[in-house]
Amino acid sequence: MAHEWKGRGDLVTVADRESEALVCEHLTAAFPDDLVVGEEGPVVGEDAVSGRRRWYVDPLDGTTNFVKGQPRWAVSVAFCGADDEMAAATVHVPMTGETLTAVRGQGAQRDGQEVHAPDVEPHEALALLGPLDGLTAAVPLIGRAVLSLRVTGSTVCDLADLATGRADVYIGVQQGRWDLAAGALIAAEAGITVTGLRGEPLTGPADAVFAAAPRVHAALLPDLRAAVERLARPADLPAVAGPPAR
Repeated sequence: MAHEWKGRGDLVTVADRESEALVCEHLTAAFPDDLVVGEEGPVVGEDAVSGRRRWYVDPLDGTTNFVKGQPRWAVSVAFCGADDEMAAATVHVPMTGETLTAVRGQGAQRDGQEVHAPDVEPHEALALLGPLDGLTAAVPLIGRAVLSLRVTGSTVCDLADLATGRADVYIGVQQGRWDLAAGALIAAEAGITVTGLRGEPLTGPADAVFAAAPRVHAALLPDLRAAVERLARPADLPAVAGPPAR
């Protein structure tokens, strides 16, 4: 698959752009007064969207997987009301045909069937890691507490896996609004505790997330919070890859 580079380690393909154009076309036709914020579209500052009805579109999350022929990639769309609260979300995984949805306060579904994330103990938990630049000090602590670690390359798919019980933890930094909007709502509606890295509510244009089954979240939060608070100048820290899968 032909691709371009948006930045170091950040690919984009024709499929990303065509997917976004198609989704945005349908949203604009159905909701002409709403704002559509897409990953591949113009940069839209949060000051321009606060207080407005808007849709967050990630047309192809997991582009590197897509380019390499890996099946783990997804399309996600989330709706945020004028109250600045995420209200509805959908994630579609084309390679499996699976679709997950959620409406705030009404639970989450997979292919029309309600899903509930199990509340496991930390030693039973599978943890999925996204970008962790500057937080690598927390990785050994997390690794010792959980069953196993994975790096899969798709935030949207990872959060969907938490909702369905196929994984139990997701931690990632340097996330876009479109990365988190749909997956975070679906995971939360399925019973996952979804916060920022210090345990704060995940609101606004968050760029980091700590999502986990409730008991796992409570157990890992002190170490994760301590790791975050030890970072004096996160922007100055070198990028370090996450741990290998095992």
